[in-house]
Amino acid sequence: MRKVLFATTALATAAGALAVANADVSISGSQEWRYYSVSDDYSSRASDSNFDADTDVTISFSTTTDSGLTMSMTSNISETAGATTTSSISGDFGTVTVSEGDTDAHAAGSYDVTSVGIAGGHGDIAWALTNASNTAVTAVEIDEAQIDDTSSGAVIMYHSPSYGGLKFGVGSSHLAKTNDNSSMSMGATYSGSMGDVSYTIGYATYDGSTANTKGSHVGANISWDAVTFGIGSASNETSASSKKETLSYSVNYAVSDALTVNVGVSQSENKMGTAADLEASNTTVGASYTIAPGLSAALSSHSFSYKSGGAVNNDGTVVQAEIKMSF
Repeated sequence: MRKVLFATTALATAAGALAVANADVSISGSQEWRYYSVSDDYSSRASDSNFDADTDVTISFSTTTDSGLTMSMTSNISETAGATTTSSISGDFGTVTVSEGDTDAHAAGSYDVTSVGIAGGHGDIAWALTNASNTAVTAVEIDEAQIDDTSSGAVIMYHSPSYGGLKFGVGSSHLAKTNDNSSMSMGATYSGSMGDVSYTIGYATYDGSTANTKGSHVGANISWDAVTFGIGSASNETSASSKKETLSYSVNYAVSDALTVNVGVSQSENKMGTAADLEASNTTVGASYTIAPGLSAALSSHSFSYKSGGAVNNDGTVVQAEIKMSF
């Protein structure tokens, strides 16, 4: 009996080792250092500065079956987002994905064609304003127009293959037994080119887990030579008295393979249904530079203004500097 047990254990161990040996395994990570300095006329906190570091580690497994199906699993550990796990099965039919632990995982977000981003790093000045300025500013979008939907528990999604440049996806979250109101999201993108000009157009929408939670987004990117222009428009509702409408647009110019400069603008209004509607605008000028493979630096300046009921509550600037190491 002992010999049989030993033999069975050895076979199981060998099978497990063989399965791992047949899978492609990769480990990657990044470390990001960020410093910001805020100059703001908000009366209770006129200026502030802070230093922050964020660590991200990803472990990925992937294998392809004899029938051509690709199975993969990715585990991510982030200092800010915690631990998330994503698994998928892909084939000629497309990809079915299940994500758990990632509150930003939803099908719509995958088709959020936003303005072309802030070349000078994160572009997320809400990260600074939450700690250093009037926190009501964060009730209005300061960054790119995009879907605000969040997920809960496991999220199941389907993403189609490309049909002549067209891709689409659909997903559902908030699927716990105790929650009868699941969240549905979907989106699509179309990419093409005309001569030297290439473009991507996207549309995304979601219906949240409550009656008044919903949103939609439409955006486009157009590239010609070293210049990329992007524009995005989004509408997000979180309650009957909160509807955020955001327009953002920006231009990226690749000065060289290593250096990119950017100018971007976002304008947002949170329609509260009262005289106290919130408005915010932000203009960003930034640059990112690749120092060496896996090492980059970014610097950006954000000039923002925040109004409540048409009156200026505060305005100011945020300067951010970042160093990112990727492994």
